[in-house]
Amino acid sequence: MPETSDAVRSGSGSGAAGGPGPLDHRARIEQLCARVPAPDPYSRRLSEVRQRTQARPAGSLGRLDELTHQIAAVRRTHASGPLPAVVSVLAADHGVAARGVSAHPHGLTGRVLRLVNAGQAPVNRIAARIPARVETADFGLLDAVGDQRYKVAAGTADIGVADAMSPDEAHRAVLAGATYCERRLADAAMIGVGEIGVGNTTVAAALAARLLGVPSAGLVGAGSGVDEPTVRYKRELVDQALFRVRGVPDDPLRLLAALGGLEIAGNVGVVIAAASRHQVVVIDGTITAVAALLAVRICPTAAGSIVAAHLSTEPAHAPLLAALGQKPLLGLDMRLGMASGAAFALGLINSMLAVAGLTPPAKAVGLAEPS
Repeated sequence: MPETSDAVRSGSGSGAAGGPGPLDHRARIEQLCARVPAPDPYSRRLSEVRQRTQARPAGSLGRLDELTHQIAAVRRTHASGPLPAVVSVLAADHGVAARGVSAHPHGLTGRVLRLVNAGQAPVNRIAARIPARVETADFGLLDAVGDQRYKVAAGTADIGVADAMSPDEAHRAVLAGATYCERRLADAAMIGVGEIGVGNTTVAAALAARLLGVPSAGLVGAGSGVDEPTVRYKRELVDQALFRVRGVPDDPLRLLAALGGLEIAGNVGVVIAAASRHQVVVIDGTITAVAALLAVRICPTAAGSIVAAHLSTEPAHAPLLAALGQKPLLGLDMRLGMASGAAFALGLINSMLAVAGLTPPAKAVGLAEPS
């Protein structure tokens, strides 16, 4: 029998004697949020002052210099140099995938995760160059693949006709993501956050439309590379799902249950838990941007820990990043998923931190406390 995480085990009941219920799980999420600090302005200011002592023009790295100061504020140190990094990939299946919204069949997600676990996927090659290890977990696959300690259910329902999961399952999956982060990612100062889930661009578009309060027409894209008739069909399904949940309140956890996925819920927990530990959270594409926006709606102070790796070809990605206040580091028209864009960005960030961490020249003015 698979081992079960603390977060999942504590939520195995639905309020019956011997186990906490949904309100208890929500209270635990709120307690986790209460531990997330705002970025430290003093460390940010020291980073800005230190930059002026280096043997290069201040701000000469443009966006990367600004990122240096953000990371200093998150890490609460003005000169860290390159950071130990880890790439995380959570996997789950989606009921809506059975409708033919993807170029890949429902249930293929597990095969992709097996490739990652075997070190044979593109993300493994990219991560090896950083270097960073790749961690994975099955958060909701139809078939069991790899680590089962954080799994809440074997897939979700079709969002066109029913809520993806119950509120209790959504809460448990968020808490499982936090537990996974604490157990598997805690030794790294920087996390590349990714996912795998056939059909999850459809789910992400529905969540994006509801979270952003905009029509779905401009948010549904080709995802895995489907043709235009399938994109139109995806839009119809997203509109069907949005009509179904029109009476659901604008509560991020409730919307997550109604329209989300288990890997998305898990990554909500990863983002919040990492922010509480002063870790830099580098999000990958559209799916992780949805997870990050949900995390920020639940826990606003988590926003300061987030860095957008790249801008993908999915039309929902840009407005999601705008809602997060994020400028992507890279624009490579990628749509590979599995944290590949985040892994590329981790290497760029550490190269930037290597330059920012150079010892100032001997004649440089010493650091002064900001006034």
